[in-house]
Amino acid sequence: MVAQDPLPAYTRARLGQVRGFLFDMDGTLYVGARAMEGAVELMAAIRASGLPCLVLTNNSSKSRTIYRDRLAGLGMEVALDQVLTSGEASAQWLAHHTTLRRPFVLGTEALAEACERAGLTPAPYDDADSVLLGYDTSLTYAKLADACLLVARGLPYYATHADRTCIDPRGLLPDAGGLIAAVEVTTGKRPILLGKPEKSMCDAGLKRLGTTARETLMLGDQLDTDMTLGVRHGLVAVLTLTGEVSATQAAASDVRPDVVVPHPGVLLGYLRAEGVLPS
Repeated sequence: MVAQDPLPAYTRARLGQVRGFLFDMDGTLYVGARAMEGAVELMAAIRASGLPCLVLTNNSSKSRTIYRDRLAGLGMEVALDQVLTSGEASAQWLAHHTTLRRPFVLGTEALAEACERAGLTPAPYDDADSVLLGYDTSLTYAKLADACLLVARGLPYYATHADRTCIDPRGLLPDAGGLIAAVEVTTGKRPILLGKPEKSMCDAGLKRLGTTARETLMLGDQLDTDMTLGVRHGLVAVLTLTGEVSATQAAASDVRPDVVVPHPGVLLGYLRAEGVLPS
């Protein structure tokens, strides 16, 4: 695939320096059971180049295995250690930067398992030393009530991410931002955020890639998470218009990506033109 629109010389130079990739998944590489145009070819070219690549998601409700298998089913092969969820990054951050070890997990079993892999022990209401909120598709009123009581009591309060919506083939679904709002309405308190676009998520990705921010490309479909992460932390930020953001919304936003493409195939053309990926 060959890109049609010329890029400014400065942008071409930045693309030419890319040596690693961070890719969002939902809305970027696929939606539901449909791969985005050029996504399979882009991932194959990166694999052939030998350059490091991670796929990222703020969706803490599913395990790394589910994402690896979903990508494989769409023709995009990644290893398990190439998948980084906000749940995994958040649990690792808590383990490495705090003395907290017994979070009350307002989230799915996948988030609880991510905590356990990081050396944390998900705890019941009466034994918790903190609260970790994620995208909880198994939510019950009892769990939400317990989380609110613990937050109101003053326990340290964290969230894997604050996305308002989650893209679905049927439309947009409520995400962790809705749960954060419910806790805030009840307690007046907001969490410390740990997923995209926070530095903790960026650092976790760069550490695993082994690249610097300036030589790393962030591809995503959301301005307030993917592109904010890229712009705020000095990555090459590439917005694809395959998900939640339209060209009109992108043009009106204060968040200014380095590149805007209609789909991942156009990015592949740009990277081939700069000699980053093989033709």
